[in-house]
Amino acid sequence: MKVSFCTTGLKKQNVMDVISFAEEHGFDGIDMWYGHVEQYEQQHGPLDSLYDLLQEKGLKVPAVSLYTDFVSQGEEQTEQAVQNGLNAARQLHSPLIRVFAGNLASNRTSPEKWQSAVDQFQKAAHMADDYKVNIGLEIHYDTYADTPEAALKFLEDVGHSRLRTIFDGSNLHVNHIDQLPALETVFHTISHIHLKDYHWNFDSWYLSEPKPIFQGDLDQKSFLKELMNRHYEGFVSLEYFGEHSVGHIKESLTELEAFFTQK
Repeated sequence: MKVSFCTTGLKKQNVMDVISFAEEHGFDGIDMWYGHVEQYEQQHGPLDSLYDLLQEKGLKVPAVSLYTDFVSQGEEQTEQAVQNGLNAARQLHSPLIRVFAGNLASNRTSPEKWQSAVDQFQKAAHMADDYKVNIGLEIHYDTYADTPEAALKFLEDVGHSRLRTIFDGSNLHVNHIDQLPALETVFHTISHIHLKDYHWNFDSWYLSEPKPIFQGDLDQKSFLKELMNRHYEGFVSLEYFGEHSVGHIKESLTELEAFFTQK
């Protein structure tokens, strides 16, 4: 199992500082927010030089992270965003782009909107075939993939092997869904995993307090043990936002290193 972090929580930092942080703390890779990809191109040039730089520092890019949800933008804008992401992923030798499905809970959307998203995902998946890059659908509350069952149904409706899932147990916890049974349900679809933890405020979700990985409400040690039992060999990526995100990433990494040392 390899450890990365998501640069989506470090949007205000320069991409070069983010890379230096990853190297300094011994990460195996970084989930690259597409905004950081654009920043590098604007400031330093083509992405092949970014790939070479990451190679020198021993860093992989397990995912290029988009915020595209196939609903909020028009079809043409969505297609362009996906193509940009796929192109960046290919140049950075990343196996995956991260996207979302919709901007409403699965039980609140209409059949027409669901089918429209399915149709667009099918087009995106065929594009991804040309790039030899997978599309990672993040399991997330207030999207069409907000439960394990909804995620599986969406993948089934799209019906393309390029569409995979990104698992995030804390996103499921918002809807009081236990991540361990959920992991069993969708494990065969997972290409990437996000890790974070909180003290949750279920009455006001956005008042929840981020905590380092083993100090929140989720039993992340049992979750990681289950991943090891299932011989998961991919990346787990620390994802934190807010003014203390860097501190939470650093402390979480220390906790993870201690955990893996004990195994």
